[in-house]
Amino acid sequence: MSDHRIFDKGANEMKKSKCPKCSSTDIGKGKLSGYASMVPVNKVFSMGSPIIAEICTNCGYILGLKVSSPEKFKVD
Repeated sequence: MSDHRIFDKGANEMKKSKCPKCSSTDIGKGKLSGYASMVPVNKVFSMGSPIIAEICTNCGYILGLKVSSPEKFKVD
């Protein structure tokens, strides 16, 4: 079993990941490739941030998505 933690809570409140579809705790992480990045709505020249996914390695279900640099989305 892997010891990955789901990121639907803050970094200080992480919990053990468990797939809601097949109950597996074997969770991996992946990064969307190519031009897949999230960019802030009101920041025209921002490079944005890569999108990271937590994926059940048993059935392929995507448990969650998150940007790797959330600070880029703060409103000034």
